[in-house]
Amino acid sequence: MKKMRKMRKKLLLGMFAAAAATFIVSCATSIPITVNHPPKMDTNGIERLALIPFNGPGNRQQIAAELTAVFREKISGTGTFKIVESAAYRQGAADAVFTGEVTSYTVQDGSHQVERKTKEGKVIQVTVYDRKVSLGFTYRLVRDRDGVVIGSRNVTAGAADSAENSVTLKTGVSMAVNAARSNLGDFNRELVPWTSAETLVLDKETSKDKALKARMKDAAALVKAGSYKAAQEAYAAIYAETNSVAAGYNRAILAHPLDGLEAAISLMSDLYGATGYSKASVELNRLRGFLGENARAAANQAGVSQQKIAVQKAADGLAAILQAGARVSLLNISSAEKSMVDVVIREITGALVAMNIRVLERENLDAVKAEQQYQASGEVSDDSYVSIGHMLGVETIVTFSITGSGYQRKLTVRCVSVKTGEVLYNESVEI
Repeated sequence: MKKMRKMRKKLLLGMFAAAAATFIVSCATSIPITVNHPPKMDTNGIERLALIPFNGPGNRQQIAAELTAVFREKISGTGTFKIVESAAYRQGAADAVFTGEVTSYTVQDGSHQVERKTKEGKVIQVTVYDRKVSLGFTYRLVRDRDGVVIGSRNVTAGAADSAENSVTLKTGVSMAVNAARSNLGDFNRELVPWTSAETLVLDKETSKDKALKARMKDAAALVKAGSYKAAQEAYAAIYAETNSVAAGYNRAILAHPLDGLEAAISLMSDLYGATGYSKASVELNRLRGFLGENARAAANQAGVSQQKIAVQKAADGLAAILQAGARVSLLNISSAEKSMVDVVIREITGALVAMNIRVLERENLDAVKAEQQYQASGEVSDDSYVSIGHMLGVETIVTFSITGSGYQRKLTVRCVSVKTGEVLYNESVEI
């Protein structure tokens, strides 16, 4: 009996805690806002988009054709671009070209035994047939007038199926295409602007100061009434007089819809610097993400792509450490975004040659073999660079690679002295 009373008490305490948590959440003051996001690729000025069939040699041809159809459907669904079919495409007939290729496709079939019970209750062994599919493909958007890669993305997808009759297993191609579709849910965001509904949740005062709590409650009432500016002024006054972290946080939160991202970031940054408040750090990162999107969009509108900015920064950095007349080799060691890296290398080559730096021709067979080796293995060391430099007869090795995707994509440029093995330059920039 005593044990039952303890259990009942524990249950009631748990129910009370859950109710209290629900009450706190329901009482939280929030502000719904709509945030506008630019497309992840610079599609400014693009109206005619040439769709070139995906490349897929061998057993990948059918999947390549299916992927081409998938992207035709998705691009048409944006309602933004006029699609120029490949048969009608020629230089100047489109503003940009969209294409890609199937990079990998494997199908693994197998089987395993399971036990089943018949209606009569007898246990029997049944063969279950399994099929696993893995798919890799890349797509890219290329500006027509100069061949610059506006953006690209590598996708890996997989799917599995099983059945007691091998005939009813889904085909490898259908599984691969469905897996690809499931990984393209946000594709529209690559090409066209989009909006998201955000909820800004204000902080609650946790101190036991009744007067402070009353002032915070009055400020929250202003927010609920839609008087955001008055509420912000109230929170600012509370923070200045009491150093209430919650008041400082709410003041910064309200700056987003009232004064814009930069003002909100400035206030949230000041709060975090003064208090080390963890929630301020989280919100600061979120706000900076929005600001990064807007900065990239502004650069695109001005006709300056992030790729151009990255190339210029890398070229300036290399120019500062390379002497005129130096012999260098530029290697693409990226296992992803190889076509974009090649474009970057071509542009940087032009900049270096203009500064009287001798760049080894990209067609050099030894350099090509070195690139292929590292792209395949992903194993790169400074000692390896030195060995390659001696083999190529150059004084400096400069390597280029891209990691990440979307707004997290970075170009890493690394420069190593063949003579000393010293790292002369190592920089990562957004691209």
